[in-house]
Amino acid sequence: MTDYSASSQAFKPFAVGSVLPLKSSSSVVELKRESRVDDNSQDDTAAGKVDQDLQTRIVIIDENALSRSCLTRCLTANEGNFATEGYSDVAEWEKAESTVSNPIVLLCATGRKATDAAIRRDLDLIVQAAPGARVVIVSDYEESTEIVAALERGAKGYIAMSSNLDVAIAAIRLVRAGGTFVPASGLLSSRSSANQAVEEMESNGRSRQTVFTQRQLEVIDRLRQGESNKLIAYKLNMGECTVKVHVRNIMRKIKARNRTEIAFLTNELF
Repeated sequence: MTDYSASSQAFKPFAVGSVLPLKSSSSVVELKRESRVDDNSQDDTAAGKVDQDLQTRIVIIDENALSRSCLTRCLTANEGNFATEGYSDVAEWEKAESTVSNPIVLLCATGRKATDAAIRRDLDLIVQAAPGARVVIVSDYEESTEIVAALERGAKGYIAMSSNLDVAIAAIRLVRAGGTFVPASGLLSSRSSANQAVEEMESNGRSRQTVFTQRQLEVIDRLRQGESNKLIAYKLNMGECTVKVHVRNIMRKIKARNRTEIAFLTNELF
């Protein structure tokens, strides 16, 4: 009789061997699958970084918790790529050590006194703490004096609280693109005052050309180009103190409050 025990024993290595290739093949599949998972996670990470880069980082500083919360939610709900953070004041923002780089900071204030403090104190603090920050004042006080003062001190925009949400979002987009947003209402009132002042002079028998002296016209021309008193004095061959006197007289004639208003208000007078 034929002894199959040896044959069956001989088949055992083959049977075991047949399992090993399957395991090996399975391992390869698993390795490939793990590799794909790793690749996907890397892709997700890269996509997440791209999404973060595309987001507009906004810091909202407002001592009023309700308005701060409302503004935060409205901006996030209406603009998908706005990522917002809210703080009650500049000190709290600095203490939080926010990792947001070069944010757009909405510095909110209600009333003349609070707006004045925001422009002449908090704005400087923010610029010192984050030189790359683009600050936009949000206020219910729309006097041209404050608007111009904010721009002179480094603000990139001024949003009036009388504006609607669409205007606020458009202003933020403009600042994000490198522009400066200014409400027309405040500055138009200043221009109206300047035109009225000149009209009053004309009604008294003085023509528009005689409102200013030739030297004052030359100073105005230089002011429009953003030149300093020292540079104007050098180019016009006069003392710096004389330039200051001309600037002061020009401001008085057109009811301007600073150099920026002179340049703006005289833009269409001549």
